[in-house]
Amino acid sequence: MAETVSVRIDKEELKEIDELSKIEKKTKSNVLREVLELGLKDKKLELALEKFRKNEASIGKAAKIAELPLSQFMDVLVEKKIDFHYGIKELEEDFEGLI
Repeated sequence: MAETVSVRIDKEELKEIDELSKIEKKTKSNVLREVLELGLKDKKLELALEKFRKNEASIGKAAKIAELPLSQFMDVLVEKKIDFHYGIKELEEDFEGLI
């Protein structure tokens, strides 16, 4: 079930939301929900990449945080030129949940 949340938005951001809603012929609420969803996906990916860089999460755990398939997360690592540190320990961690 959806819940109502009040948020203060700067005039400039509200103007952009109004413009998007007119262009897409959607309500401001629908535009805001889409923007929030995209922002959440970006934030999860950012967090997953940070944890992977700092060796706080294996590649499998980071992919789960980002809610991406492992192969797609690996593509992101290549795209962003992030060092792919993956050894036996990480392999064991990733397979631990599968057994």
